[in-house]
Amino acid sequence: MSTHRSKMNFSVALALVMICICAFAARTAGQPMIKPEAVPAYQPKHFPFEGGEKAVYQATWNGMIAVATAEIYTVPTVVDGKKVYQVRVEAKTSRMLDFIWRMRDTISSTFDAKALFPSRFTFSQRENSRVIDTEARLDQTTKKWAVNRQQVGKQPKIYQFDAQNTLDPITAVYLARSTDFKVGDRLYFKVFGGRYQYLLELFVEKKEPVELASGKTVEAYRIIPRIQNITKRGYAGRLNDATIWISADARRMPVKLSSKIVFGTVYLDLVQDEKSRTEETASETRRPAS
Repeated sequence: MSTHRSKMNFSVALALVMICICAFAARTAGQPMIKPEAVPAYQPKHFPFEGGEKAVYQATWNGMIAVATAEIYTVPTVVDGKKVYQVRVEAKTSRMLDFIWRMRDTISSTFDAKALFPSRFTFSQRENSRVIDTEARLDQTTKKWAVNRQQVGKQPKIYQFDAQNTLDPITAVYLARSTDFKVGDRLYFKVFGGRYQYLLELFVEKKEPVELASGKTVEAYRIIPRIQNITKRGYAGRLNDATIWISADARRMPVKLSSKIVFGTVYLDLVQDEKSRTEETASETRRPAS
């Protein structure tokens, strides 16, 4: 396998893990899954992030070398008279990895506070000299997603697709956390990451103890994701085995993720978790989404 191909696979896996779209660091679908039109419209039952959250994750290569961090901010606010959640993920590679591949990515999602359906999704990619800005907005009139993708040095591109039961990856994670599930269940989501659409399966394999970076052990659901392309093109074929652990308590917090890459495994561990109800945070959330 060429060095270029190895770097590409590592970059794709790490970037997708780091922005916490855990679904995309998944097993490529082997046996057929359900048809995309059969994906359930889940009704959220729990809102463990209701007062806001801050979570920090550290990515390591083979559990030894720190390669990146991701900070996730969840903020409740009001936009156009409706309560929504705004989630922002800031991911960056470590100083050591910056010499090989420098990433400064930001991804955000705004979704309704009741149904958890998204209205806006942005992805700012700053990876070495590669600069891409993607913005997706839901057109309430046509009920379609309009995706504007601008890459430096190329002509801007606009994509449009049906928004029915189709989520951005961040919203899918929060809806999964809000849904009642048990061991043996399979959850299905239609997800887009910009110009491509995917079918995601989350198989709740079992419960098991997981040791956190702090040394504390928590009971967690071990979840196996699988993904397949809905559109003719997509990245599902590039990605390898992954496992997600979500705490089995009321928080349903993603606490650990592992994803195989060409030459090892990237682990993503929760290293900081805060419930946020401060006046400072509340003040910041009053600003409408631009």
